[in-house]
Amino acid sequence: MSRYLPEIYLFLTVLLLLLLLFLLEPALLPFFIASALAYISLPIFSFFNQLTGKRRVSALLTICTLFLIFLIGLFVILPTVIEQVQSFINYLPVLARKLDSFLYSHFGRHWSIFHPFKIKNLTELLQEIYSRLGTLPIGSIISKLFSGVFSVISIAVNIVVVPFLTYYFLVESEKIVALYISLAPDSIQPELKRLVKKVHSALSSYLVGQLAVAIFVGSYIAVGLYFVGIKYSLLIGFLAGVLNMIPYVGFFSGLLPSLLLAIFDNGSLEAVVGVLTVFLTEAGLENLIYPLVMSRTTGVNPILIILFIFLGGYLGGFLGIVVAVPLAVILIPIFESFLRKKRRRGVDSRDNR
Repeated sequence: MSRYLPEIYLFLTVLLLLLLLFLLEPALLPFFIASALAYISLPIFSFFNQLTGKRRVSALLTICTLFLIFLIGLFVILPTVIEQVQSFINYLPVLARKLDSFLYSHFGRHWSIFHPFKIKNLTELLQEIYSRLGTLPIGSIISKLFSGVFSVISIAVNIVVVPFLTYYFLVESEKIVALYISLAPDSIQPELKRLVKKVHSALSSYLVGQLAVAIFVGSYIAVGLYFVGIKYSLLIGFLAGVLNMIPYVGFFSGLLPSLLLAIFDNGSLEAVVGVLTVFLTEAGLENLIYPLVMSRTTGVNPILIILFIFLGGYLGGFLGIVVAVPLAVILIPIFESFLRKKRRRGVDSRDNR
């Protein structure tokens, strides 16, 4: 059992941090957000560090870059997406009537009778969800989004604390890792250090790679559908990019509504061919880009990712879904190290016979 001590030590550490996150979520959530931001922004930090050679200056420039990206998303992308959501909700009854006419011509009955689900109920549900987000302008959205969830004081504190913690994690990341390894028994410290590096390489590469692929997928689909003439191209691209982390979901979440709009809204064969061309070329380009950005990542089975997402959602709600994929990526190198030692032990035992 002692030969597996580094794997056990690291696994128990991950388990303990996970339990503390869910048990003390209000207190530890800023630390979790800051550590995630630091991990995702490591390439930016490394770029600035190569230019300046100073970790503190590089961390400060990284925080400024993240803040700029946040402002662009908040005041440029988010309002446009929300506006398209509202427009899609208003357009949904029209699309439903067109779908009803199509099904009626093929099945000889109206869709409202043929299908038990009422489109009116869906429209009312989406309208209720949208109303809880607030209405434009963006200031009203933000105030309603946070109302009743966080107090004004806690929001102000987190606005200051999260960037400060992110700065700290970027500057002191090497010291934090060294301190963690020094707390382990001396006999396992060298091997534990190698294992931590493997986990760090897999996790950072996976998160940064997934983010890069998601941005590419969302942008490519949004621009491609816009030129094809599909309504709500930005909304479809945004959803496809966000959901791209879940295997297969991002592709089909964009393809299906695009085909429906191409058939029942555009109503032309050219639009259908254009949609299929956009998504097929996106899939081909993604298969070329994915191995490049994920070259250092331990292979992650898509079924395992989906399983972890479902388990995370069931056990921890939205926060569980967020941590599910990183947790799977962290555990894979630990499990593989354990299996390698087990196989080596089996080979050694056979050789000694």
